[in-house]
Amino acid sequence: MTPRPREYIARLTPYEWEAMASEVAVLAGIPEAEVVRFDTNTTPWPPLAWERTVVDVPRLAVNEYPHPSNEPLRSALARRLGVAADQVVVTCGADEALFLLASAYLGPEHSAIVPDPSFSMFRVVTEAVGARLIKFPLDADWDVPQEALLAAMQDPSVGIVWLCNPNNPTGRLLASDLVAAVLEAAPDVVVAVDEAYAEISGESLSRLVLGAPNGVLVRTFSKGYGLAGARVGYLVGTAQLTRTIESIRLPQNMTAFGIAAACRALEDQAGLAERVAAIVGERERLEAELRRRGWNLVPSAANFVLGRPPRPAADVAAWLQGAGLIVRSYPGHPRLDAWLRVTVRAPEEDDRLLRRLDALR
Repeated sequence: MTPRPREYIARLTPYEWEAMASEVAVLAGIPEAEVVRFDTNTTPWPPLAWERTVVDVPRLAVNEYPHPSNEPLRSALARRLGVAADQVVVTCGADEALFLLASAYLGPEHSAIVPDPSFSMFRVVTEAVGARLIKFPLDADWDVPQEALLAAMQDPSVGIVWLCNPNNPTGRLLASDLVAAVLEAAPDVVVAVDEAYAEISGESLSRLVLGAPNGVLVRTFSKGYGLAGARVGYLVGTAQLTRTIESIRLPQNMTAFGIAAACRALEDQAGLAERVAAIVGERERLEAELRRRGWNLVPSAANFVLGRPPRPAADVAAWLQGAGLIVRSYPGHPRLDAWLRVTVRAPEEDDRLLRRLDALR
């Protein structure tokens, strides 16, 4: 007899990606290197401090395990955030941080609250531990409605509130008053604020979140720092909370390379500022060009834009993919079905997308 997983695992729908670059390349008749992913919100340039990181590689003790605490990265992050080192947990991307939180504070008898639409991984990690996901819709301006969120928190089964700042896929920032109210409304509920795009938005609720005993900040080196392939993330909270997370985190969850690359990137704050300025400038240009072509856009503080094209989204996405340009689509979603999310890439890549849109008749 075939082994059976737990019932809620058998029902789980995995995280959904767009098509693989190799598949798109074959259909478009181009080399895979010419495929451009406008769907992953990654940067088109090498990671920050990349040259220095490459110089470090031959000296890395990859024949040994990294220290279980993931030092020296943990202490470097703690100094930047003004917290104690034991309040930081370094994780394999932000996704592991979310999964660890769900594993510690959710289960079959619990539920989690999330705005809809928001980051898809919130659903995945919630359902992976057997918990129920309570969704409530964003308002007409794509913002989180405070009253609806506070009402949902009255459910005694709630263990976590998932929030994104700025939100993915809308790019909208959270209001500090809303987060303050949520943190105060249920002190026994974990309020996890994912700030994956904080470096790009230039806005953070870290002081507010970390000033509350039930607040947890989740971040990543994948976006602003350009280290998506190195898989480095982290969460920050009270020492009591991080001790709980550390008790279930696998002790060797990071690589020596990832730790070294993140440390180098973190040191390069001048390079980060320069990169962010380039991304924001290109985002504004791309937004203007898309609007000129009839797109309806949601104002974004991230490195992507959510837009409704003047033609059916499925047709536009397929047309772009036919030239090796992959955008994020949301087929079947009650509110996003007609919308596409487009990552801000390098100017020459964005121009290629715009030219392809112009060729759509």
